[in-house]
Amino acid sequence: MELYRYPLLCWQLTKDTVCAHLVGTEYELVGAQLHKLQAHLAEHLQREYAQNYFLSDSMPDARLKKINVSVRPAYKEESGVFPTPTLNIPVAAVSGTTEHGYSECYLPLLDQHFYFYKQEQLRPLIEYFARDYFNNMTPEALHRYLMLSEPWLEEVTVRIKKREVRRAQREERQREETKTLQQVADKFPRKTKSSGIAPETAWERSELVETLVDKLLEEQASVVLIGEQGIGKTVILLDAARKLFALTKEQPEGSNYFWRTTPQRMIAGARYLGEWQEACEELMEELQRTGDILWINDFVHLLTVGGDGQEDSIAAFMLPNLRQGSLQIVSELTQQEWERVRQRLPGFAAHFHAISIPKLSKKQNFKVMAHFTNYVQKQLNITIEESALNLAYRLLDRYIRYEAFPGKVIQFLTSCVNEVQAQNTTLIDNEKVLTQFVQKTGLPPFLLRDDTLLDTTVLHNYFAERIIGQSQAIEHVCGVVTVFKAGLNDPNKPIATLLFAGPTGVGKTACTRALADYFFGQGQTLNPLIRLDMSEFQHPVQIDRLLGTGDKPGKLIREIRERPFSVVLLDEIEKAHPLFFDVLLNVMDEGILVDGNGRITDFRNVILIMTSNLGARQSKRISFVNKTDDNEISSAVRNFFRPEFFNRIDQVVTFKALDAATVTNITRKELQLLTKREGFQERGLSLTFTPTLIEHLAQAGFDPEYGARPLQRTIERLVVAKLAEFLLQHIEINGIKLVVDWVNQGVFVSTGVKA
Repeated sequence: MELYRYPLLCWQLTKDTVCAHLVGTEYELVGAQLHKLQAHLAEHLQREYAQNYFLSDSMPDARLKKINVSVRPAYKEESGVFPTPTLNIPVAAVSGTTEHGYSECYLPLLDQHFYFYKQEQLRPLIEYFARDYFNNMTPEALHRYLMLSEPWLEEVTVRIKKREVRRAQREERQREETKTLQQVADKFPRKTKSSGIAPETAWERSELVETLVDKLLEEQASVVLIGEQGIGKTVILLDAARKLFALTKEQPEGSNYFWRTTPQRMIAGARYLGEWQEACEELMEELQRTGDILWINDFVHLLTVGGDGQEDSIAAFMLPNLRQGSLQIVSELTQQEWERVRQRLPGFAAHFHAISIPKLSKKQNFKVMAHFTNYVQKQLNITIEESALNLAYRLLDRYIRYEAFPGKVIQFLTSCVNEVQAQNTTLIDNEKVLTQFVQKTGLPPFLLRDDTLLDTTVLHNYFAERIIGQSQAIEHVCGVVTVFKAGLNDPNKPIATLLFAGPTGVGKTACTRALADYFFGQGQTLNPLIRLDMSEFQHPVQIDRLLGTGDKPGKLIREIRERPFSVVLLDEIEKAHPLFFDVLLNVMDEGILVDGNGRITDFRNVILIMTSNLGARQSKRISFVNKTDDNEISSAVRNFFRPEFFNRIDQVVTFKALDAATVTNITRKELQLLTKREGFQERGLSLTFTPTLIEHLAQAGFDPEYGARPLQRTIERLVVAKLAEFLLQHIEINGIKLVVDWVNQGVFVSTGVKA
């Protein structure tokens, strides 16, 4: 028997409870009796070795070192960084020598790890890694860390049979035979636990796993799994890798592994002609020698990486080995990606057995959720209420249509678990699910709750405060919200497709921005408005900048994949090349866009807004404009766009030209926004603007050609500049009212009573 010794860091949670962390792993247990925790961990390591025939490096001479690190935490806010008093943070470090003679150190409570060569390097390295970790923590999190009790070091011993040790040594020799694979791929099953919360288990997919293993082991076939994103293709392959490993462990040459890589990674170091072919040849020789299987992510790019076309690609280079049966490949694709492969290089696709992954039923999805719930309850002591599971399923089923179950629900529940762990709580209820979903999508809670009614008066007032003088536009955008709240929008199209038509500077962009903030501005950290100036895409070649070519997605595709819940503003749509209208047809009709490699971009959670000046006429008189007839605008729009494009627009929203009263109201609104600026808020100053000033600014800030758009520049130039000059000359002024007037052809600032 061989004895392996592992350090165990322990600390007292309560008077009767001990927490034990197995250093160098993610295993952590809580219990009343330390010796039982040690026995349980030893049994777990023995079972892991019996399954996979490998263990992490032991550390028989482990030592515990405790040092204090000085840290000065700070609160970070938009207005600046505010440091707090310096804290001395105790850090527990476990160091020692591994079986292979390396000096290694772990900071278990900080999840940090490093190697060192000299003993005198140890303390500076501990301080460096600790400060780097603590500098990213809030003061509250640091104080929670300080509440931990004094740790001490124990040990877990594991006894392994010599026969098994010899098998491990044989695997060590096999590692020497896979040098190229180790450089360009990751081996599965993995030696360490996965970093995620959910286990890599294909729940409710056991039959598919058995079918896949049979194809790989008995038929020696190359296999591709075909299914939607999130349907479970990856976990099926991971489960198959473990089963294949277990079934082949008694072979004289050792177990078979999956090696996971991408086409780009396979030839990453190749710079000269013929160099990538040599690297691929070595990789295939190693796979043939070991009998292992190549797992390729981003499979479609096998046909585009390498040479100038499909005939010179990595796929074409591997084809002879596939024909001979000396190379086995597994991969995962969507149906659209697989069709692209079959169209581009049918001879290559013909050597793969395609297994379609069907959708799970609702009952099966809830079984998967129950498995996950039981797992986090046992492993993390976190409870997920049944009502929370039902709510999560309903929200994901309605709004996250670009991913499939069960992947999207496991990913979402994992984010909920991470959140409650960060908050040091143990319950996931409806409120936790709702809060997490708001953060993910930006949708306001009242749109997600079935038990909350929509207050149409509040809704109308929200837009009326932000959009001045455009009552018709307000009614249309309120209608979009109302239909969405009732769940009556078409789920297979964008939430709404609107064309805002009217003169320049009348509020089309302001209306779009208000709708984006209302719909998707609640939880997202990114701006929910995606704005593209279509005058930049007037030539057919420029369409590639918008949509992308080959491996590189264009600006629109990249933005939507990053922010699937957003408002997309296509400004001055009539200036774009007609080719772009053809691309938009599929987006407006089906809510998706498929690129040249078969990848889908989902627009079904997007509000698509196009703006146009078609049919708009403006007067040069400062009275301020002549009104443009709505029918004239609608007629111009209808005549410009092809019928098949125009008929896919849900609403043509006409914006009226501004009159004198409207421009005056807009001026008041812009001036009122000045009072919220930091310089006034910090000094406690209030601002009063005289009617004379408002009237002058309304006249000076309006342009017959550009509407009210120059108004903000006029206010900055005349009012803000004068206020800044006044405040710099009166630094001591605080908590009073300032009166801003227009006197003798200039802005005049005077002080009033206390604010």
